[in-house]
Amino acid sequence: MNTNKPHHLTRLRSIRLRLLSRARFGKSTSPASFVLLLLLALSTAVQAQFDYQTIDGTITITGGCPDGPMTIPSTINGLSVTAIGNGAFYGCTSLTSVTIPNSVTTIGGYAFYGCTNLTSVTIPNSVTTIENGAFSGCTSLTSITIPTSVTTIGWYAFFGCSSLTGVTILTSATTIGYQAFSKCSSLTGIHVDAGNASFSSVEGVLFDQRRTTLIQYPGGKAGSYTIPNSVTNIGWGAFSRCTSLTSVTIPNSVTNIGYGAFYGCSSLTSVTIPNSVTTIEVEAFPACTSLTNVIIPNSVTTVGSSAFSGCTSLRNPDL
Repeated sequence: MNTNKPHHLTRLRSIRLRLLSRARFGKSTSPASFVLLLLLALSTAVQAQFDYQTIDGTITITGGCPDGPMTIPSTINGLSVTAIGNGAFYGCTSLTSVTIPNSVTTIGGYAFYGCTNLTSVTIPNSVTTIENGAFSGCTSLTSITIPTSVTTIGWYAFFGCSSLTGVTILTSATTIGYQAFSKCSSLTGIHVDAGNASFSSVEGVLFDQRRTTLIQYPGGKAGSYTIPNSVTNIGWGAFSRCTSLTSVTIPNSVTNIGYGAFYGCSSLTSVTIPNSVTTIEVEAFPACTSLTNVIIPNSVTTVGSSAFSGCTSLRNPDL
């Protein structure tokens, strides 16, 4: 495993010196040679924007923080760029847009975490995995299309992307991690291609394909919501940090309210829990500061710890 940035800077200086030397001493350079040297200089300059490692004959981008737009090269030193490594551009606030080449298959964990001025990302059809927290905290990112090639979207992948208004998931995604699109306060719809065998969406709400588990309610949807009666499980963090949600109606089909399902729903004033529910998991409704009253039916056999902690307006102090 090699780190090669110093080599690129040396190579760039060498090419520049060759061009300057010829000009200084009046030596002629054929047009073809000049163009070749210029292309080498430009290629090296592009490569010098990045830190990278050579792993098993391919390149993983490991660092760099260019100003403005960035286009990641498809090859470096004749080797294919196949991955953007963990934390490669972590906290790069000067980055405004990213074009990822068709050679890349993996966007690593927290690769673009906290790139607060990043407004657009082009993810190519070669990418199969977007790892945990890859774009978390990219507060200027407005929209994203997950291409057909992507099968895995990790935990917190787009967490806290507060300007994100829409997400489109195409046919091949099979895994979407916990709170992948949570705390996206402008997000009004998650749309899934009808051909996807693992997931579906109804009115911008994300479900499993059979619509028995509600996976993610978009954080920018305001007002009240009635959960479809096909749902049996409200998934982990399904409504987490949906601060504009005011009320929710849970149908008699639901048996489980998952971990952190309504965490931080600060505008939620009422929720009706039906007689079908048997389990309210840990921290299901914490920090729902506008929630005033909850009636837990006799069907409930388990209420997890801190299920209603921080619900400062709740009139049921025993909860």
